Amino acid sequence: MIERKEIDIEARSVFKRYIKNQDNSTYNHTNMFMWSRKSGITYAVTEGCLALFFQFGRQPVSVSFPMGDGDRRMAVRSLSAYIKEQGLTPVFRNLSASMAKELCELFPNCFELVEDRSAADYIYETESLIHLNGKKLHAKRNHLNYFKKNYLYQYKRLEQADMPDCLELFDRWVEEKSDMRWLSGSREATVRLLENFERLPVRGGGIYVDNRLVAFSIGEAMTEDTVLIHLEFAADLRGAFNVINSEFCANEWSAYPFVNREEDMGLPGLRQAKLAYRPVRLLTKYNAVQKVPIL
Repeated sequence: MIERKEIDIEARSVFKRYIKNQDNSTYNHTNMFMWSRKSGITYAVTEGCLALFFQFGRQPVSVSFPMGDGDRRMAVRSLSAYIKEQGLTPVFRNLSASMAKELCELFPNCFELVEDRSAADYIYETESLIHLNGKKLHAKRNHLNYFKKNYLYQYKRLEQADMPDCLELFDRWVEEKSDMRWLSGSREATVRLLENFERLPVRGGGIYVDNRLVAFSIGEAMTEDTVLIHLEFAADLRGAFNVINSEFCANEWSAYPFVNREEDMGLPGLRQAKLAYRPVRLLTKYNAVQKVPIL
C-alpha cells in the first residue's frame, strides 16, 4: 500500500537515505520542501525506493522515478498501479537521461518519452560565474564592474536573523516587477525557505550598500561537485544581480566546480536570462507516459 506523506523538515532524513549524489534538482529535499505546499508535492516509500508525487492545481497526479537501492522494477509497477487505480494514465515526470534509460530498459516499448525543455536544469562552471571572463560574458562583466565602481558594498554571510530583510527585499522586487505576476506564486515557497533557514543545509549571502540589503542568494551543496541555487533576488540597481551571483560563488562555493541554477519554467524572460550566463550544459528532463500495461 502506498502512503503519500507531506514533505516536511523531518523528511530530509528520508531523502538522504534514498537519494545520494543526485544532480537533478527535482530530487533535492530543500527544493521540494519549498514548493511542496504550493505545488501539491508529496512523497512515499515503496519497494525500498522513494518516489515523489506531483499534483499541480487541478492537474492529474504524476510521479517521479523511484530512487534508492530497493527493487526499482517492482517500485515502478507499484507506482503505475497506484495511478491507474485513480483512473489515470501513469506518467513518470522529471526523469534525467539516466533515469529515462533505466525505465525503458526495465520495461521496453512500454513508455513514450517526452522531453520537458522548461524543466531542464542550467549547469554553469563556478569559475565562469565568479569572473565572467570571455567575450560572450562581456555585457555581464560590464554590469558587474559598474556596480563595483559606483557602489561601496559589503558581502556578508547571512543568518536566520537576516531573513526578514531578505523577505522585504523579495517583496519589493516583486512590486517593481508588477508585470510578472507569476512571481507572486513563489512567495509561499520563498517564505518557507526563509523561515526554516537554520533548519536546512543551506548557506546564504547578501550584498549591503549603506547597511541596507540590496541583493541575496541562498543555496546548498547538492553533490560532491555541484551547488544548487534556490533563491536569488536583488534591488533594481545596475549590476546587483551580477555581483551577488559572483560574490556568493566566490565566498561560499569556490571549492565546487559547478553550479545548478535550476529550470526556467518555460518563461521567455527567465530563459533568456539563464542562457545569457552561458551554461556549460543543460540537464535534460523527460516525462515518460505509459502507453501499454507493464509486466
